Amino acid sequence: MDEVRPETREYLDGLFTPGLRIGGDPHTPYSWIEITEVQEVTSIRLPSGRLVVDSPRITGPARELAFRIPPGEYPVDVSWANCPRLADGYYTEHRECAATRLRVRDEPVVTWELALGVGEDPALRAAGAGFEAEDAMGCFADATAWQTLTEPFRRYLTDVAAAGCGGPPVGRDTEDLCEGYFELARDEGHRADLLTFGVPEGWGQVWEGRARDGEIAVIVAPGPVPTSPWD
Repeated sequence: MDEVRPETREYLDGLFTPGLRIGGDPHTPYSWIEITEVQEVTSIRLPSGRLVVDSPRITGPARELAFRIPPGEYPVDVSWANCPRLADGYYTEHRECAATRLRVRDEPVVTWELALGVGEDPALRAAGAGFEAEDAMGCFADATAWQTLTEPFRRYLTDVAAAGCGGPPVGRDTEDLCEGYFELARDEGHRADLLTFGVPEGWGQVWEGRARDGEIAVIVAPGPVPTSPWD
């Protein structure tokens, strides 16, 4: 059963439809986004089928999603959008990540639900279940390799603190993708991966899209764009 509002479903369905405008009055600046391109970023390995969607910088337990998917390697797509931006009194178009999608099955989505973490109360869906997103960053990662995959991010914070203000630039042992919009970390011991993506500042959410047979088809994390039906 589809539990989301019609406008939310329309928004989620449209996030990966090039040429579609999403938002309010098309004549009012900063009230819409236009999807321009869907691009495959990379594929990630999830050998356990247990998926974490959380900030890679957290120090507490990771937010593992309540459902599981078949172990395997899955493509991840980004939906790019043109977003109006006000600068010096003028509106210009700005390219931004509208959403990131983990493709489990290439089948149409017939129902959407806000994804819950393991042990979370379904009542949290009405309250907007999600995760704290420091620096507007979330990630997809295999749960069994979480500690190893997030080590570069924890070490980065330690190195930045040690360098202090005015210290030398600090990098981390990850691979930049799509001009730095995404970061990929690999754990060859578990043969598992972690991929970061952008989310709204402070709070990220993830949606599960299910095919007609009820199985997970896609997992979608809306990005840091200015328009959504729950603003």
